[in-house]
Amino acid sequence: MTPRHVFSALRRPLAAGLALWALTALVPLSEARADEEEEDTRLFPHAGNARLLSSDEAAPIKHLTIGLQRTALPLALGIAVDTSLLADIATAANVGVRWGAEWGIHRFVIGGRYTWFLGGETLSGAINEQVPEIQRVDVNFSGPSVYALYGIVLGRFLVQGEVRHYIYQNTVTTATGAVVFNIIGNLSAVGELGVRFSEGMPLRGAFGLRYGGPTLGVSLGLAYVDVVEPLLPYNEGRVPFLPAFDLSLTF
Repeated sequence: MTPRHVFSALRRPLAAGLALWALTALVPLSEARADEEEEDTRLFPHAGNARLLSSDEAAPIKHLTIGLQRTALPLALGIAVDTSLLADIATAANVGVRWGAEWGIHRFVIGGRYTWFLGGETLSGAINEQVPEIQRVDVNFSGPSVYALYGIVLGRFLVQGEVRHYIYQNTVTTATGAVVFNIIGNLSAVGELGVRFSEGMPLRGAFGLRYGGPTLGVSLGLAYVDVVEPLLPYNEGRVPFLPAFDLSLTF
C-alpha cells in the first residue's frame, strides 16, 4: 500500500494550526497596542478646569473645580456649568454652559457664556477723575459668546484648535491654535497662537508652563495681547504683553 494521501491530509491540520497560532499571536499584539494607546491617552495630564494659558483646553470637565480662570461644576453627559472668578472680580459677572467629550485620542468641546458688565459707572468715574475733560465713557462688555474646540492627543502632545465668537459692544471672532507638550509627570509646556478677525488681522498668543495635577493646577506664562488704550499713562497707551496666570483646585 502506498500512502499517497498522507501528506495532503497532514497539510490541512498543519495549515489550520499555523493560522490559529498567527491569530493568537496577532490578537494580543493588537490588544496590547490598543491598551498602550488608551493608557497614553488616559495619562495625558489635562487640567482639572480645562484651561491652558489664555485659552480653553480641548478636554471635558469631569470633577468639581475651583479656579481663577474657571470654576466649574460638572452635571452629566460631559455637561458642566462654569464661571470665571477673575472676570467676576473685575465686575464682569458671567455664567456658562460647556459640553466636552473624549473619544479615544480625539477631544471635542462646545460651550457658551453670558457676561453682565457691572463696572461701567465705576470705570467711567475713574477715567473722569484722571481726565476731567472726559465726562463719561460708555464701555459695555455685556453679551453672549460661543466657542468650539477640537483636539487630538498624540503621545506626549495635545494639538488643538479653538474658534470663539463674542457679541459684546463690538462683535469679534477669534481663532486660536495651541500645542501642549507633556515634559514630565504633570508638567507641560504650552504654546498658543491665534488671530482676531478684524481690520489688520491682529495676532495674539501665549507661551508658558502648566502643572495639571489631579488636585492642584497652576499655569504661568506670558500672553501677547497688543492692546492700545490711549487713556493709559504708559508707553502711549500700548500694552504688548500681559502675564498669564491661573490657579485651581480639583475635587
